[in-house]
Amino acid sequence: MKFYNREKELELLERTYTRPGADFVVVSGRRRVGKSRLTEEFMKNKKAISLLIVPKEEKQVAGDLEEEIRLKSGYSPTFSSLKDALEYLFEQNVGLVCLDEFPNMLAVNAAVPFELQRLWDKYKDSKEIMLIVSGSYAGMMNRLFAAKKAPLFNRATSTLDLGQLSFKTTTKVLADFGVLSPEEQVNFYCVFGGVPFYYVLLEKLENRSFENVVNALFFDVGAQLKEEGENVLRQEFGNAYVKYYAILEAINAGYVSLNEISQKVGVRSTTLTKYIRSLQQDFKIVERIVPFGEKLARSKRGLYYIKDNTLAFWFSRVYGKPSAPGKEDLSSFIGKRFESLCQEFLTKTLVEKGERLQWVGKWWGSMKVSGKLEQREIDIVVETDKALYLGECKWTDQKLGKRELNWLQESSKALPIKIKKPIRLVFFSKKGFEICCKEVLLFDADGLTHDSK
Repeated sequence: MKFYNREKELELLERTYTRPGADFVVVSGRRRVGKSRLTEEFMKNKKAISLLIVPKEEKQVAGDLEEEIRLKSGYSPTFSSLKDALEYLFEQNVGLVCLDEFPNMLAVNAAVPFELQRLWDKYKDSKEIMLIVSGSYAGMMNRLFAAKKAPLFNRATSTLDLGQLSFKTTTKVLADFGVLSPEEQVNFYCVFGGVPFYYVLLEKLENRSFENVVNALFFDVGAQLKEEGENVLRQEFGNAYVKYYAILEAINAGYVSLNEISQKVGVRSTTLTKYIRSLQQDFKIVERIVPFGEKLARSKRGLYYIKDNTLAFWFSRVYGKPSAPGKEDLSSFIGKRFESLCQEFLTKTLVEKGERLQWVGKWWGSMKVSGKLEQREIDIVVETDKALYLGECKWTDQKLGKRELNWLQESSKALPIKIKKPIRLVFFSKKGFEICCKEVLLFDADGLTHDSK
């Protein structure tokens, strides 16, 4: 698969590369999000020493570094330890050095991060070197670089937290693969998100219809993603895997408040909080939302959901399932993830128009209808400096019409705070609309993907 997007990240790396002095760049991000590919693209046509750290005997890793130096410069001494190898790189002013999957160093020699700290402090003011370290294990990267007692805390001169590709970019990827149907493009994004590796697998398939791809990658004999959820979690969480797994399984099953998760998992809320926080902040797998009008830190009505599309799909439609989901089951899943896609689309659209975001989320609560309390939910609530946008999302084969318009207008009156800004209604639909109103923003599947190109 060709290289897509990442212009801002490449620009940062190029800017860092051309400035004088020493630089220590830390690249982190979800497994399979494209960290190695990014550094490879950056190092093209540059003289660089690059090594993928594999957990094996230290002498072997030092030997790998010897061979890399020999290939790039024609000469390399023999190293008895990684300490000697790293010292050589600094002393010789190698220039550009990339150590990929750096957390694996701890399995090779736990003292290496401390040696790197010593070398960086010793040479950073006298050498011309750009050191790039990357790693998939979010928790480990934080313990190495972000925690105050970490050996490399405050040593990085630049950090890149590499996120997934945007919906806009994935539509370009899919179009290049011959997937031109707007509905199919939405389907793929709702299952695979913006993780480049999954689209590499998709590119290799001859039949790229959505249902066939799901079967081939998750359910067929030898399917490469059949154990994907478990593999990602085991690698990310290590020995704590079981606890995190139980939490995600509970959230997927509909236990979405802290108290519900606590009771389901059998862990006290006070203890559970640290695991939930790690899932949110370190791994960015889970997100907590509160109703519009309430503060995120103080609200007691916060609900959790699995933010990562592929993990959400794996837990709900793959894990423990004897066979692939049918068309209706797939459509039901897409409908649930469609809201997040629409929220992403709307916020990007508004930012591109020059509006400043002030709140992004949804609202749920109760309101009186014909004298009776009725539970209501507004799928998307986005407040900017210009207006308040309220959105309804429907991934069904029916067109949205006056009924949905009246429902959203009615629900807007239940919002808990008085809005002094203009309120704009937004509708997202799979099949289009039976309403026409200049004051209402309408996006069908074709509009979403067309505007994304």
